[in-house]
This record gives sequence, C-alpha cells and structure tokens, in this order.
Amino acid sequence: MSTVNKNTRRIGIAAMAIILIGLGIFFAYDYFKAEKQWTMPEPNIEVQTKTIDGMTIVLRNADYLDDEVTIGFELQGGGPEENDLGYRFYSNGQLLADTESGEQHKLGENHYYLTAKAKGVSAQPDPLNLRVHILATSNIEAQDILFNFDLTVQSDS
Repeated sequence: MSTVNKNTRRIGIAAMAIILIGLGIFFAYDYFKAEKQWTMPEPNIEVQTKTIDGMTIVLRNADYLDDEVTIGFELQGGGPEENDLGYRFYSNGQLLADTESGEQHKLGENHYYLTAKAKGVSAQPDPLNLRVHILATSNIEAQDILFNFDLTVQSDS
C-alpha cells in the first residue's frame, strides 16, 4: 500500500471518529439536559375529580375554539406507561370526535398533566354541552377503567 493511500485512510478514519464523537456528545446533551420547568395551568372550569380502582383523574381545563375542543387533566395512580388512554367527546349524545393529539407533562411519580385535543368539531352550539369519556386500558391488568365527565364549555372564538 502506498503512503498516500495509508494517509487517506487514516484521515478518513479520523474524520469518521470525530463525526461519531460529535453525534454522541450532541445526543447525550439532548438526552441529559434538564427539562424546562413546566407549570400546570390554573383551572378554567369547575374542577371535577373521579377516582376508580386507585386511579384519579382531575379535570381542570377545557377550551372550545373554532372547530377544536381541548381538555386538560391531572392523572394520578397510573401513568401512560401502564395504561393506554383513549378519549371521546360527545355533545347531546352524539359523538363529536375521538382525540387526535395532546400533550403529556410528568409532575411526579405516577402523576401527570395531560391534554386531549379534537379537531373538526364544527356547527356546534355555544355553549357546548360536552361529555368526555376517558378510557384507561391497562397494559398490566385485564381491566378497563372508564371515566365520564360532563361540562359546559363557552366558545373562545
């Protein structure tokens, strides 16, 4: 092997090592950096609390803007790791929507603040009489837990 090929190979190996080390540092920093301090929003509806089989849901927030409904609630005693959570929104007995998105904020051990958002909710009365079903399907036990909440939400539009 010629000296030029050896030097080219060494430079290539060194460049790959530098790139891999850089990527490792980048991902390690992103993984270990502290999360920004998140503060749970103040309730904007009458707070409702329900406990079933050691799991507590505290419904704290609801918004109705244009064609979108969002709820926010605390979950204690069983987190998203242990339960698949599903949400349905009803008005006057009619299914408005299943949720499409949401957020999750860990507040402590088995303590979360979650949001559930449904879009495409149009041609509804104002205020909206809403029934929310939150279904917790356990990943550990062979049981489902259904939480029902009834509330009235004024449109913010």
